[in-house]
Amino acid sequence: MSIRDDVFALLYAADDYVSGEQISEKLGISRAAVWKHVQALEQEGYTVEAVRRKGYRLAPNGIRQAELLPYLHTAWLGQEYKYLTEVDSTNIYAKRWADAGAPHGAVAAADLQTAGRGRLGRAWSSPSGTGVWFSLVLRPHIPPDKAPQLSLATAVGVAAGLRALGYAAGIKWPNDIYIDGRKVCGMLTEMHGSVESVEWVVVGIGINCLNRELPPEIRDIATTLALASDKPVIRAQVLGEVLNHLEYYYDLLAREGFAGIRREWLANNITLGKRVNIRTLDETFFGEALDMNEDGSLLVKRDEGGEYTLVTGDVFFA
Repeated sequence: MSIRDDVFALLYAADDYVSGEQISEKLGISRAAVWKHVQALEQEGYTVEAVRRKGYRLAPNGIRQAELLPYLHTAWLGQEYKYLTEVDSTNIYAKRWADAGAPHGAVAAADLQTAGRGRLGRAWSSPSGTGVWFSLVLRPHIPPDKAPQLSLATAVGVAAGLRALGYAAGIKWPNDIYIDGRKVCGMLTEMHGSVESVEWVVVGIGINCLNRELPPEIRDIATTLALASDKPVIRAQVLGEVLNHLEYYYDLLAREGFAGIRREWLANNITLGKRVNIRTLDETFFGEALDMNEDGSLLVKRDEGGEYTLVTGDVFFA
């Protein structure tokens, strides 16, 4: 553990204020160093009350393991957990961890990503102390051609977790999560294996939580949990509830195959029946989203006639 972790642990365990002098003596650091670490915790999104002659009191709203555990009720997902104050990308970290032997269900979560990525190599904004940015290491016993179904199962699990918290979350094909017509969560799935087997799958998930101001370029198309509701947003609760539901739907996929996931996706999608703009590597066209096929691909009726099966590409509401 780092000194900052030790300062956090002392504040988190306390029922009341802890003086700077107590922290200084306990950890063998100066009062100035205590203040420096308190400021660093505030950069991570924590609220630390500082009162003269009383000391410091933590109002937790982070995603450290001690904060997550009261909300986590899984058998295997997230039982191996690494919290990172800062990382280039949780997916990059999780892939290295997977190559080093991370177990099935391991989770890497970060307070800040400096190079977060979305689908098709797009940048994903992940400011410090505002969201839930994490990646899962999965070792599923499935053939490689079935791996994309994990992305759809992930979308179902994240949406279910957010709905359990009271948010009207819906899914835009294949796995973007929307609230009130704006994107609140994106995902990136990456696989390593051979043509015959899957060694590991890393699923990166980013949920916008606390921001009340968004960059101008995404203000009209994105939202956050704080903007979507007046209720308090507890980041550890969001992460715990999402992990609980993800485990349920991953187990469902393993137990029953894709049919159950497809049923849940259809019940909570916001795509079908809508006029859409489809963009693939080869073409761009307009049409109507008709159905999700049994393999997870999207069936689209072209404006100019005929049907198209979308396996990989972007879907925009027209």
